[in-house]
Amino acid sequence: MLGRLKQYVFSGVKSHYKDETNRRIIVVNLFAAVGMSITFLLGIRAFIDAEYSLSTTLFIASIVFAISQRLQVRFSSATARTWSITLLISCLMVLTLLLIITGGKDNTGPLWMYLVPPVTMFFAGFVRGLLALIAFTVTCAIILFGFNDASYVADYTYAFKTRLLYSFLTVSFLSAFYEYSRQKSYDTALYLSEQFERQAKHDHLTNLLNRRGAQQCLDREYARMLRSKRPFSVAIADVDRFKSINDTLGHEQGDEVLRQISEKFNARLRGQDILGRWGGEEFIFIFTDTDEAGAVQALESIKELLSKAPLSVNGKEIHVTSSFGVSEVSAETDISSAIRRADQALYYAKDNGRNRVCAISSINSSPFSSSTSQQV
Repeated sequence: MLGRLKQYVFSGVKSHYKDETNRRIIVVNLFAAVGMSITFLLGIRAFIDAEYSLSTTLFIASIVFAISQRLQVRFSSATARTWSITLLISCLMVLTLLLIITGGKDNTGPLWMYLVPPVTMFFAGFVRGLLALIAFTVTCAIILFGFNDASYVADYTYAFKTRLLYSFLTVSFLSAFYEYSRQKSYDTALYLSEQFERQAKHDHLTNLLNRRGAQQCLDREYARMLRSKRPFSVAIADVDRFKSINDTLGHEQGDEVLRQISEKFNARLRGQDILGRWGGEEFIFIFTDTDEAGAVQALESIKELLSKAPLSVNGKEIHVTSSFGVSEVSAETDISSAIRRADQALYYAKDNGRNRVCAISSINSSPFSSSTSQQV
């Protein structure tokens, strides 16, 4: 029993939806169940009391509540969820208006109108909810004060009608204020969450992806490559003689050198390519849908741009170069192996004059010794 109840409450919830979306889906399920149950039970009671028009109205409302819930579950889309909420709110408003007109049981029908503001604001949001409540309030005022002598409208005293409307406006104001505050708090929390997520994945110095962010991109590209069977390439770049730059200019100016280098690297990349700071003075390139030869060609252009255009640091021109190691990633090569091969190609470029682009396929020698791998 509890299992089926839980299944109903969470029906329509998806792991890839935002928390706010899933929360609305759950509340729609709950509200539809409560609305369907209450209107059905009240409909039975009205039928027993021979109030057939009221019972028919309540039975129809019960069916509409059920349809609104099934709509968002059956069609898992934003449009279906919007129609589901619209149907639910419309049903509640129309039912309330009919209860105001007919008076319901012993003229207690208008009391149900206090459900409208919080439900409308929660489901429709502040702006659309406010517009819907304004239209509903105007309609209620017309019914209550515009048809005083109509025989088909329940008889209410003037004092009851004014106090009913004033109290309804008060509840509407409080509901609107609460929804506005809630939405602002949610937007702020979402913004802060996105900023924290960005900081966790980006390097504060260069604003590039950090090692964690780059690794996630590598995993995503590898999964895409396995599906499409189209290889991609990775490259590791290391700034030549960066230690001497730091020793000569200081670490603060060394940081400025890294910032400007990252800008130059970015200037020649395609929109779909990815650049990250791998650590220290090392950068990683991810060339999507690009084989090794294509990556080498792109990096040659980047190398030329960096070596021929001096950097301006603290009013001084500094010529900086970088070495690059490239490896292609295919279904036969996992990411860790590709990174190691790109590192091997990078150290080969360092050992053979620096300011070079070296592809792993061009290396015919054995793996380097540990002393070679420590050279910068």
